Amino acid sequence: MKVFPRRRGAVLVNSALGVALIGAAALAYTVLDDGTDRAAAKAPVRTATVARGTVLATVSGTGTLASPTDAAQDFTTGGRLTAVEVAVGDTVAKGQVLATVDTTSAQQQVDAAQAALNTATVNLAKARAGVTTTTVQQLPAKSSGSSGSAGSSGRGAGGSSTSAPQSDPSAQSGPSQQSDPSAQTGPSAQATAPAAQNTVPEPQTTTISTTKVDDAAVAQAEQQLATAQTNLANARAALAGTTLTASVDGTVASVAGKAGDTVGSTGGGSSSASSGTKSSTGSSTAPSGFIVLTNPTGMQVTANFSELDSLKLKKGEAATVTLNAQSDSTFNASVLSVSPLPVSGSGGGSSAVQYAATLQLSGDVGKLRTGLSATVSVVTGEADNALSLPTAALSGTGASRTATVVHADGGTERVTVEVGVEGDTTVQVLSGLAEGDTVELASTSGSNGFPNGSFPGTGGNRAGAGVAGIGGGTGGTGGAGGAGGAGAGRVGGR
Repeated sequence: MKVFPRRRGAVLVNSALGVALIGAAALAYTVLDDGTDRAAAKAPVRTATVARGTVLATVSGTGTLASPTDAAQDFTTGGRLTAVEVAVGDTVAKGQVLATVDTTSAQQQVDAAQAALNTATVNLAKARAGVTTTTVQQLPAKSSGSSGSAGSSGRGAGGSSTSAPQSDPSAQSGPSQQSDPSAQTGPSAQATAPAAQNTVPEPQTTTISTTKVDDAAVAQAEQQLATAQTNLANARAALAGTTLTASVDGTVASVAGKAGDTVGSTGGGSSSASSGTKSSTGSSTAPSGFIVLTNPTGMQVTANFSELDSLKLKKGEAATVTLNAQSDSTFNASVLSVSPLPVSGSGGGSSAVQYAATLQLSGDVGKLRTGLSATVSVVTGEADNALSLPTAALSGTGASRTATVVHADGGTERVTVEVGVEGDTTVQVLSGLAEGDTVELASTSGSNGFPNGSFPGTGGNRAGAGVAGIGGGTGGTGGAGGAGGAGAGRVGGR
């Protein structure tokens, strides 16, 4: 085959370039290898000193602020608004009148209930009095035996008087008996006695009244009275519900109507006072109602924590609350409660399970508002004036770990360390180390920014730089450059 001069020149140029590229790759490998080895040899060992201090273990969560005294005020009796006494921003006291609705219908119900109660009271009195029945009965006639005994007694007296002359002879003188006319009265008295004994007495009568109480009627009347009393109490409560009063001290945050509007009712107390309700995510939301009152007194924060961190939370633990909108605004707080149930919506799909905790803020909270987002940090463990060292100086897990002690002569020794409170960055040392001991820290990166001071890849990754250098030198002769780069890569791999 005949080779033209121009073609021969190109082949020679490409061959020369390939040789040059291979040489450049070998040189780059040698330089990088020597530089890396020297850097590794000269890399200083990082150490830490065991010292005394405070070790804090904390867990963090996020949530929103809400006051338990925030209250939604609603009418218990709906109707047409006759007056709204407050505006947004007004400060009100508990019991102050906020608004009123028309009382006409409610007053009519009270009047009707009062009339029904009066009727029920009368009916109960009648039922308890019962029904009285009056009857007239004739008494039995008196016996006539008493009159007959009186007559017999008279006759006995006369008989006794006539028997006297028989024992006294002087009483038989005839002339003296004839000359005394009064001696004739005896027979005449005896003649009138039988007429008195035959007289019939007048009949005697008596009046008898009987009262009968129907127990069933009394029970029914008592039930009707109780119902009437309940109805009257409800009617009076409905009348009172036409006036809306503040259930707590606070500031008017919103008003949902004006005079002339029609409002509904809640059917509850004079006002519905409640703190922000829990949303499906566990955070607190502001209450809603015809009028909403807010009060930062007793401000709280409800925050969500991971399932692992929530197990470390206990009532009374100290915490700090930082407002997300003002990172320089930090408040002290304490844990009030931890929910035993997961936050609604967590745990499903790829979401981690979370639990809500409520914390009470302390200090000056007068300028805080419901709904502000915040980050909560709870102290779950604390050791004061304790020996401590960075967590990176220990190997292993649990209460017993190991550390490498660096002696003054440069020698090292592996020791067992018992740990206490595990803080966020430091660990409490209970035994195994003394104050002032120097320990090695685990190396996280080399001098060139890569772990162990080497580039990513196989065989120490030295071939990477050679390939990159070769790739840069291929220029327009891509075929030869690619071949040279591949060869250098294989060498580096070995």
